[in-house]
Amino acid sequence: MDDNLLCCGIDVSHLTLDVTYQNNLGELFHLQVGNNKAGFKKILEHTGTNYHFVMEATGVYFIRLAFYLHEQGCRLSVVNAISIKRYIQMHLERNKSDKKDSGWICRFAIEQRPDFWKMPDSAYFESKQLYNTIREYTEQIKRFNNQLHSLKLLPVPSKDTIKSLQKVKAQLEKEVTLLEKKLELLLKEWQPQQHKSISSVKGIGKRATAMLIIFTQGFRNTKNHRQLISYAGLSPTEYSSGSSIKGSGRIYKRGGKAMRDVLYMCAMNAKLTNPACKALYERLKANGKTGKQALIAVMNKLLKQVFAVVKNGTIYQPNYCSQKP
Repeated sequence: MDDNLLCCGIDVSHLTLDVTYQNNLGELFHLQVGNNKAGFKKILEHTGTNYHFVMEATGVYFIRLAFYLHEQGCRLSVVNAISIKRYIQMHLERNKSDKKDSGWICRFAIEQRPDFWKMPDSAYFESKQLYNTIREYTEQIKRFNNQLHSLKLLPVPSKDTIKSLQKVKAQLEKEVTLLEKKLELLLKEWQPQQHKSISSVKGIGKRATAMLIIFTQGFRNTKNHRQLISYAGLSPTEYSSGSSIKGSGRIYKRGGKAMRDVLYMCAMNAKLTNPACKALYERLKANGKTGKQALIAVMNKLLKQVFAVVKNGTIYQPNYCSQKP
């Protein structure tokens, strides 16, 4: 990390970019440009490329700017929006505007010097779009099934309505099957060993395999299983202080909800088919834990197994026992 780089904070929205950058004297300047290529060029006209550009991860709105800056050889950081929010709150800021936010992002960059952003593989972007589309179509199919169930319970159901819904549902199911095949081929081409290793874990299906590879960018920045568990929002937390605050322990849900939803269904399967998960589930139930608590433990166990096979580049071995010195 080069602490001598001047910093530029960018608040990203759909149509505009609010930019605050510092000069050699430490003075801050603001400008507003469009969130388009002309706006990107205007930013570099004021700053040049030898800056540390920092922005929040705001859905898809920051992607084009990040790509442009990366192509120009600029160093940039994409920071979790919660980190910026907590930083602003720490300084007791009462007002909020795009201009103020860009100023705070610039100050955050100067003080914190966040890590530089690494460009994900192109296969990551394509596979993520496929996965999200499959997930959205699956949710729509569920809604159509619920609607069809309700219509069939009516005393005078509309045959035309039912026929239309069934037709659309059948088309969606066909599209899901087609996209799932394309996604699987893409993942096998992008991360063949990871796909083979993860899918070998008992209880982890095709959807979960794809999700784990995509959401971790091929385990690019995952150094240990604790990071993977934390990313899924499954880390245990404690909430107690002194004699007055004695909250019950629970998982830290500030993570990937979509990942937890899929892993929960995987755990339902793993407690029956995965020997280690089955033994863990039965032991916890025998010790008085609730079914949900035991399933959460199984979800953690699955992630540990996934990380182990990915790290070692092997397939799942049901009877494997680690050798301790």
